[in-house]
Amino acid sequence: ITDTSDAKARAELRAEIETFVCDGQFGDALQRILDRYLANLGTPRQDSAWISGFFGSGKSHLLKMLTHLWVNTAFEDGSTARTLIRGGLPDEVDAQLRELDTQARRTGKQAVAAAGSLLGGSVDYVRATVLSVLLRACGWPDQYPQAMFCFWLREQRLLETLRASV
Repeated sequence: ITDTSDAKARAELRAEIETFVCDGQFGDALQRILDRYLANLGTPRQDSAWISGFFGSGKSHLLKMLTHLWVNTAFEDGSTARTLIRGGLPDEVDAQLRELDTQARRTGKQAVAAAGSLLGGSVDYVRATVLSVLLRACGWPDQYPQAMFCFWLREQRLLETLRASV
């Protein structure tokens, strides 16, 4: 589950979204995850989702599709992940994603979906791997020292100046 922006990866992602079947078990899983997340929005604690299943059952694919539906990934032609689902999204899932957008606008915070795999990091440093997934999803460098430097630059009100200069 990578966030690459080259043309080949974007074309492959688009094809995956266009052929994603969002009903049955996949639709039910999306609905349960979104329902739980939205139910906890007003609380100080948000549950995580654990996706499990047999090898080859579609766990990674489900997570990848949810990630792109969550943030409604846009494509160069103006289409979005949610509009590309063949046959459309189930009504309940569509309503939940619209509510997610509404809550993001209400709070003024951008929707962020952090998805990744421990296979991409070291199993000896699970916390560091999870942190790198979260940092990358929020647009920060995925390595802790570089992210901390960027946070310091932001605190010093130098980050935007430096970005503009580079």
